[in-house]
Amino acid sequence: MKERTKKLISMMLVLVLATALTACGGKQETKETQSGEVNDKESTPKGVAYEDEEIYMNALGDFYDIYEEALEAETVSERYALMAAAEAKFLESGAAFPLYTSGASYLMTRLAYRTGGFSLWSGECVDYTRLYITNEIIKKEDYEHMKELWQELVGTGTYTETVKKYLQDQGYTFKDSYNNVFDELGKTWDIHAATGSLDSKFIAPTCEGLYSYDDEGTLLPMLAESYEVSDDELTYTFKIREGVIWSDSQGRKVADLTADDWVAAAQHMADTLSSDTEDFSGRVAGYTEYMNGETTDFSTVGIKAPDEHTLVFTLLEPCPYFMSVVRGFVPMSRSYYTSQGGVFGTAEYEEASVSGSYNYGIDQDHIAYCGPYLCTNVTDKNSVTYSANPDYWNYDNMTIKTINWTYDDASDVTRTYTNFINGITTSFPLKTAHIETAKSDGNFDKYVTISDTGTNTFLLWCNLHRETFANVADGAAASTKTDEQKEVTFAALQNQHFRLALSHSIDRATYNSQALGEDLKYVCLRNSFVPATFVMLEEDTTIEVDGKSADYKAGTYYGEIVQAQLDADGYDVKVWDDEAKSGDGFDGWYNPDKAAEELKLAVEELAQAGIEVTKENPIIIDYPHVAYNENGNNQAYVLKTSIESALGDLVVFNLIGCNNAEEVRNVDFNTQNGSEHNCDVGGMGSVGADYGDPESYLNAIKPYGDGYATPKMGLW
Repeated sequence: MKERTKKLISMMLVLVLATALTACGGKQETKETQSGEVNDKESTPKGVAYEDEEIYMNALGDFYDIYEEALEAETVSERYALMAAAEAKFLESGAAFPLYTSGASYLMTRLAYRTGGFSLWSGECVDYTRLYITNEIIKKEDYEHMKELWQELVGTGTYTETVKKYLQDQGYTFKDSYNNVFDELGKTWDIHAATGSLDSKFIAPTCEGLYSYDDEGTLLPMLAESYEVSDDELTYTFKIREGVIWSDSQGRKVADLTADDWVAAAQHMADTLSSDTEDFSGRVAGYTEYMNGETTDFSTVGIKAPDEHTLVFTLLEPCPYFMSVVRGFVPMSRSYYTSQGGVFGTAEYEEASVSGSYNYGIDQDHIAYCGPYLCTNVTDKNSVTYSANPDYWNYDNMTIKTINWTYDDASDVTRTYTNFINGITTSFPLKTAHIETAKSDGNFDKYVTISDTGTNTFLLWCNLHRETFANVADGAAASTKTDEQKEVTFAALQNQHFRLALSHSIDRATYNSQALGEDLKYVCLRNSFVPATFVMLEEDTTIEVDGKSADYKAGTYYGEIVQAQLDADGYDVKVWDDEAKSGDGFDGWYNPDKAAEELKLAVEELAQAGIEVTKENPIIIDYPHVAYNENGNNQAYVLKTSIESALGDLVVFNLIGCNNAEEVRNVDFNTQNGSEHNCDVGGMGSVGADYGDPESYLNAIKPYGDGYATPKMGLW
C-alpha cells in the first residue's frame, strides 16, 4: 500500500482536549480558523467552537478542500469529478461507514408501482394525491408486471393509466385512503424550520411546491403553472397559479396565495437557519450574504415577486439542475405568519421564538394550508389524521382523500405483520421475524416481491467530539466508562487508522441478514456515500488532486471516479464494480486482516501521543442500540461480534440497550447540537438527495454548523 499522508492530531491537542472534555464538558468559542486567521463569516451565525473546527479539519480537511474546489468548477463534469474525488477523501477518513441503502427488501404492498411520482434522486415520491392504492394485497406476479410496464412505458406519459387499467382488469379495486404507522411525532409544524424527515413526514401533506415529478419522472406544474429561463440561464421566472387560497386547519380561508409568499418563505428559512437554505445559498444572488448577516435587507436577495402571480429567481451563475432544486420549494403565507407572532430578521426571529407570543408552527392548528390535505387530528401515541382540503386547486383529481397514521412503537413484530394484513398499513417491508410467518400462512409465495433499492444511504458515524454520556432528554443510555476510559476512546477516535480499523471490521452482509434474511443480505449493501451511478460525466474531463492530474472520459460514472481516487491514494477498498456497473450489492469494506493492520498502526501512533492501549486498558466504544425488538438486538450483536473478533481484546464494543423508540431517538436525533449526541459510534440514519447533484449528499458534512449530518460526528 502506498504511503499515506495524514493530518494526525498532536499529542498536546489530544491530551488537552481529552482533559477539557472530562474536566469542564464545554466548548470554547473563537473567531479564528485553523490557520489562526480571523474568520470573517462572523463566522457562522451559530458560533464556532475551536475544538470542533480543529477536529473536523484534522479528519475531513482533505475532503473539504476538494469539495470547495468542486463548487468553483467551470463545467458540470469537472464539478462531478471533483466531488467524487472529495468523497474518496471522506471515505478515507473513516469518519463514517456506509452500510446499506433503502429498499431491496422483501415487500408486500397495496400500492401500485411508482404511482405518486418518481425521480432518480428522490426515488419513489410520496405525492399522496396521485397514489393508486388497492383494497387487496397486490400479488407478486402483478407487481413484477407493473415494473415491466414502467420500463416499457417510461417517457411516454401513458404509464399511470395503463397500470390502473391493468390492475382493474386483474380484479383489483381502489381505495381513497392511505394508512401507515408512526412511533413518534415531529417537533415542529413549521416546514421551513423542520430539522429532518420526522418533521417533514407530518407536514408534507399540508403544503405543495412549484412543480412535482410524475410517475415517469417528468416535471408537472403544481402551484406554478409554467416557468421560463433567460438566455443567460441566470433568471428563472415562474407564473404562479391564480385562485389558490390559504386555509386554517378548520378549512376557513385566511388569505390568497401570492408570489410574495415564496419570498416570505425564503426569508424565514434564512432566519431559522434551516437546512433547506442549502438550496439557495451559493446559488441565488444575495442569499448567502443575508444568511451570514452581511445585510439585513432581504430585498437585496435574488428572490422577488414583481406582481401577485410572478416569482423570479436570479442566480449567481448558471445551474443546470436548478429546477430539481427549486421545484419542491413551498410557500408560507406572510400575513398568516405575522398574525401568529412571526417576524422577519434573524435576531428578531430568535427573540420572538422565546418570547411566548410566537405561535407559528407550534401545532397543526397554527399553520396555514395551501396543499392537498388538512390535518384534522393529532393525538400523541395514538393517531394523526388528514382529510382532503376542499379548497385545494386540484381536488377533483385526488386519488387519496384521507391519510391515517396509527401509533405503533414496533416493539411487537407480530403486530406489525397483522397490521398490514388487516389494512392498517399500506405497504410492509418484511424483516426476518416475519418471513417464516408469511411462508407458513401462504402469503410469501403469493404476495412477496423485492423492492427497488433507494437513493438514501445509511451510515454509522464516529462521534469525534463526544461530550454527553447519557441522553440529555431522558437520562437513558448511560455510559459506564470512567474518565480515563473516556480519554482513551476520545484519543482513538481522532486517529484515522483506528476509524478505518472499525470500518474494515464490520461484517455488513451479516448485519443486513438480521433484518432482511440470508437471501437478500447483499442486495442493498452500499459502499459509497453518493450512489455510484447517481451522475456521469457529460464530457471528457481532467482534474488535479494532490498535485496529480487524472483524465476521465465522457460517460464515466461518479462511482468510477471515487474508486480511481481511492486507488490513487493507496486505499484497499472497493466501491465500484466495473462488470456490474454498480457500487451496490457487495461488501467492499469488510476485511478483518486489514482491520487488524489498521488497529496496529493506530495503537502505535496513540502510544506516541501518550495513550497506551492494552488488554487491561482497551478502547471502549459505546453503542446505544434498539433493545426492544429482535432485529435491533441481533444487528447490534453482529456489530459487537464482528468488531471484537477482528480487533481482538484491544477494543470493547459496548452495547447499551435502549428500551423504546424515544430513547433511541434521544441518543442522536432529538438533540440540539453535536455536543448532545450520546454515543461513540452511532447516528444511524440516512442521507438522501433532494436534487440531481452530488452536492445534495456531500453538503450534509460541511463544517461550521452548515452540514446537517456533522452533529452525528459530535461537531457543531
